[in-house]
Amino acid sequence: MRAKYIAVAFAIAAMTAQDVSAQPRTSKQRIEEAMPHFRRAVDLYDENDFSGALIEFKRAYDIAQDYHVLFNLAQAYYQTQNYAGALESFQHYLDAGGGAIDNKRRAYVEGEIQKLKGRVAQVRITVSLANADIAVDDEKVGTSPLPSAIIVSQGRRKITATIAGKAVATKTIEVAGGDTTSVVLQFDSESTGGGAPLPPAPLIETRRHIPWIPWGVTGGLFVVWGATGVIALVFSSDAQTKVNTYGVTAGDIKGAQDAAKGFALTSDIALACTIVAAGVATVMTLLAKPEPVEKKGARVFFGPTGVYGRF
Repeated sequence: MRAKYIAVAFAIAAMTAQDVSAQPRTSKQRIEEAMPHFRRAVDLYDENDFSGALIEFKRAYDIAQDYHVLFNLAQAYYQTQNYAGALESFQHYLDAGGGAIDNKRRAYVEGEIQKLKGRVAQVRITVSLANADIAVDDEKVGTSPLPSAIIVSQGRRKITATIAGKAVATKTIEVAGGDTTSVVLQFDSESTGGGAPLPPAPLIETRRHIPWIPWGVTGGLFVVWGATGVIALVFSSDAQTKVNTYGVTAGDIKGAQDAAKGFALTSDIALACTIVAAGVATVMTLLAKPEPVEKKGARVFFGPTGVYGRF
């Protein structure tokens, strides 16, 4: 491909040197202005900077409007994997060159076109509003409504529609070679459409409702646990004292020990219930929905020395 590419570079150079004298002055000036961009494009392509070469070839063609550059433009598109751009440039090259293109080059380009057709897809883009700028991979392809489907390269493509005053409508699609698909871009109906921006929503102070009953039960059980635990310790200490005291009957000792065990058991049960109640209260607190805080309005009072306000 590089040999064919250089051949076209020499072709346009030869045209500039030999044929310009027969063209109008304005055409000569355009070609002379385009040549620095063309030469930079050739150098960049030779250095494998295909993106840079593509930009320079575009600029050269925009200035000179000479069909020779389209051949080089197509190859730069091809190297950047923009197969849709390469296909369009090759087709434009054949249309613009017509009979001036020799049979060998025409056959080569037609072969490339057939190859590229297997690497592109057709996408019909519908936009909810008219006069929106439509872009594929950030490169504008037209304005809505598009009259027909567009050609895109195979792979992942980002399609956007932009219109003043509205958020950009975007969709990303994946297409394979030969696909035919449709994309609908819908603008947000709540967009302002270029008018004054909507005022921000007022901030509403909210407060989470605390379930006081389960927390009250938890607190009560905690008090019971603490109290019964203390009483159990008192009876346990009393029983130990009676064991070491002369003249105390076995019944008195057993009574103190039984009381200590009873209050200890009650304390353990109260502790277990406290833990369960605390868990229930915590869950209910977390699940409670925040409610707006009711604010009291201004109140006016009339006093002996004037009017007083309280908020």
